[in-house]
Amino acid sequence: MSVNCLFLFRRGRAHQLQKWTQGEGPIDFLYGFPLLENDKIASDFAEGDDRSNDWRRRLCYPFESIISRTVGIGFSIHIAIIHWSKIVKSDVVVSTVDTCGLPLALLKWLKLIKTPVIYISQGLAHRLHSRRGSLIGRVTKYIYSRFLQSIERVLVLGEGAALPVIEELDINSDDVFVLQFGVDDQFWTPHLVEKHDEYILSVGTDAARDYPTLLNAIDNQFVRIISRQRIPDNLLASNVQVSSEHSFLELRNIYRGARFVVVPLHDVDQPSGQSVALQAMACGRAVIITCTQGLWEPQYMRHKETCYLVNPGDVQNLRETISYLCANPEEVEKVGANARELVESRYNVRSLASDLQRHIIELAAE
Repeated sequence: MSVNCLFLFRRGRAHQLQKWTQGEGPIDFLYGFPLLENDKIASDFAEGDDRSNDWRRRLCYPFESIISRTVGIGFSIHIAIIHWSKIVKSDVVVSTVDTCGLPLALLKWLKLIKTPVIYISQGLAHRLHSRRGSLIGRVTKYIYSRFLQSIERVLVLGEGAALPVIEELDINSDDVFVLQFGVDDQFWTPHLVEKHDEYILSVGTDAARDYPTLLNAIDNQFVRIISRQRIPDNLLASNVQVSSEHSFLELRNIYRGARFVVVPLHDVDQPSGQSVALQAMACGRAVIITCTQGLWEPQYMRHKETCYLVNPGDVQNLRETISYLCANPEEVEKVGANARELVESRYNVRSLASDLQRHIIELAAE
């Protein structure tokens, strides 16, 4: 008998699933949902819709907005309320982001729902730690840690994120597991070209991106940045191009055309930059990434073998590394090929789906 499993997404995943079925996009952020074995798991999904006029969403909006502004991370309880029937009828619920998982934790703590939950945490511990100096931050930490005691399994997307979740949220270490993130290596693929374009590429919008360090490290190299972050005007020169809206197909071509990709990060304990780095690696491009506390599996992300590692906030280190890559294009291509092989063998959506499926089946059997 198959396990009835419901995936909860914040928003936009129906669109991504449609693009994938049309061959126009990847399934990176569906967390293996389309790849689960149908004879073992009967899967369904639900998501929020910010354009909806549903009265339940409008009723919850003021409450959700206050929490989001106060804590710095969302609390979309309207999604749980709207999809209540699906949640209570499922054998297991997979929450793919803290914004969806926290309301479920509250409802389980209140004993309003009994469905076992797999909670994928992506930054909650870091946000709470950054607010530990305020009274509101300490109160929020206490409340959320109580809620999360009701969750059966908490998954994080990198080894470096496991300990902060355990310590910051007082969660039993036996209930915290690492789920290695993977990208769609059948969509993000290399494209053979005689010569790559002359731009260096950087992609990403999350708060951990450190574009000032990157822009202070470049000399005359042409840099393309794809981000919705507000970058200070004094850092933008004629050799820097910034854009933000691209289709998946356009982004793939931009990856493919880059000399190499730089993922500059602040020193956070989350695996920030993971999806961008792995997408670029799947496209056969060498990646320079900051060696943060949250770097996933350093035993595989090896300097000058599968990527290039630089120190957090170290402008000179990044400048020297960029210059080295520009001067050694043959090595760059070799590292890019190694990176592609690593994604194929370890950091792909098939591996992620297989690992998550194991968690779902185990939890349903408990």
